[in-house]
Amino acid sequence: MAAEAWMAALAMFADAQPAGFHRMGAHGTSVLVTGAPMSLLNGVFSVAREADADEVACFAAAPGLAAVTWSVQVRGEHVGHRIADTAARHGLDRRMTLPFMIKKLTEEDAGATGTSEPRVRRVAGAEGDTYRETMAAGYEGPAEIFTAFTLPAVMDHVSMSAYLAEAAGVPVATSFGVLVNDLVGVFNLAVPPPHRRRGYGRAATAAVLRDAYEAGARTAFLHASPMGVPLYLDMGFRTAENWTIFTS
Repeated sequence: MAAEAWMAALAMFADAQPAGFHRMGAHGTSVLVTGAPMSLLNGVFSVAREADADEVACFAAAPGLAAVTWSVQVRGEHVGHRIADTAARHGLDRRMTLPFMIKKLTEEDAGATGTSEPRVRRVAGAEGDTYRETMAAGYEGPAEIFTAFTLPAVMDHVSMSAYLAEAAGVPVATSFGVLVNDLVGVFNLAVPPPHRRRGYGRAATAAVLRDAYEAGARTAFLHASPMGVPLYLDMGFRTAENWTIFTS
């Protein structure tokens, strides 16, 4: 269910983009383009327990992928050679794994965050520039590549929530939540280097979980970077499985 919710969250994000699109096949495979200049946000994704190699190959030939940097993503670490060959034919010859983590939400997640620093608040599209600059600093990339995350259609979406953490009035972290039925996806956790290891990332993540629980979510899910795994484990997430990603 969490894997399907993750796909639904990405489809929701694509729908909010000016040129975004997605299409789902009969066997758990989707082709999705958000237009963001990031391979993990465009491509062919399978959320089936065992990816359908023919469907992956068919969707990998979608013309819309030619205009973006993209990836092939499937659940599990043991991927059939036909899928790996399909990825290679499209120049996606780098292979990596990402942990897919889940957490059952409880009343503890609904607890108040307190009044001490940092202050974490939900921000709307009107503050997109600040959110984008903070997120870019956290990921140590140019701000313009994060524009897709800060469009009003995204930040003001009824099922999406952007959060900004501030300490002494200075932005120190971002996070983002996407509600899909009674699940919530956690995205965009970013802490600029000067502000790391002070609990700001934890506070930004906790805000997503708190509001999602109050909105009816009972399970959280996310893909974790190696840097983020210790934090998420400490917050009660567990690794449900690893996913395999093919990129250029």
